[in-house]
Amino acid sequence: MMMTHPKFLLQTVLALSLSALLLGCGKNGDAQAQQPQKTATVQPTSTPASTVNATAATPAVATLGQVSVSQEELKQFLLVLPAAQREAMRNDRVVLEQWLRSRLAEKAVVQQAKTQEWDKRSEIHHAIEEAQNQVILRSYLQSVSEPAADYPSEQDLQTAYQANQDQFQLPAMYRLSQIFLSVPDKDEQALAQAKKRADAWVKQMREGKAEFAALAKENSDEKVSAERGGDNGFLPVSQLVPAMRSIVSRLEPGQISDPIVQADGLHILKVTDIRPASVRALDEVKPALRDALRRQRQQEATQAYVAAMLDADTVAVDGKVLSQLLQQTQEP
Repeated sequence: MMMTHPKFLLQTVLALSLSALLLGCGKNGDAQAQQPQKTATVQPTSTPASTVNATAATPAVATLGQVSVSQEELKQFLLVLPAAQREAMRNDRVVLEQWLRSRLAEKAVVQQAKTQEWDKRSEIHHAIEEAQNQVILRSYLQSVSEPAADYPSEQDLQTAYQANQDQFQLPAMYRLSQIFLSVPDKDEQALAQAKKRADAWVKQMREGKAEFAALAKENSDEKVSAERGGDNGFLPVSQLVPAMRSIVSRLEPGQISDPIVQADGLHILKVTDIRPASVRALDEVKPALRDALRRQRQQEATQAYVAAMLDADTVAVDGKVLSQLLQQTQEP
């Protein structure tokens, strides 16, 4: 069928370095990759008594050898997700358990690397230091650029709302019913027979001799909507196939289309109601608008802070030293 309710699919992206490895996991999640030549056993490490007591009081959500994912860790992961993704993961145990397995695998690899003093290597130490500096940088800049608690004001919100009306537009919505007759691809004879039936129904309905809902329940090959008398609910024309868009946009409530031929068969459409295009109310968009204005104000404050720091001191670049360095890093 060429017209259905929109389905919003979860597109949760888990930025996990071992996701590719997990594609090769067996039924029980055991990695099929070749084990390192050195000991592959995660060595137990000493654990503070306070940690042991806390673990005993609150059992881990998942464990792998000596590593585990605590309830608090999983809770924090879920809380930082957008609300829609968090709710989707709460209802999809497969995705959630995949994240747990990935997290355990990461922790196990890190612990194994530490037993081999991998974190003591000079390049690793430098990378850790740089990562630490980036965390400090972001945290500090956020602290010095945080907008005042009362920003934005109601007037700020009203001004931004009026200046961005195009972003709050809601398209016209059409409540559509349909009768769908499935036709095998390239079966001209079946198509002709279906067209004859559809033309007769359209004529009967327009003359008031037949009811759309009754015909849909009895004859439509799209069983989900057929049970509702063909009703597909409210849809914007953008969610219809191109051949239907111009037809639907010209129909008034109560009007019925001529049969529409598509690759999968014939559609007869009826517009039962129309919601005109509108603008979302300020109260509806206020939370998102407030967040956007605060992010913008914080970004501007961060840029101003860094610019002022550069202006406060004289930046000196030694051209000779820079040239020598560039020469040293040229490809041979």
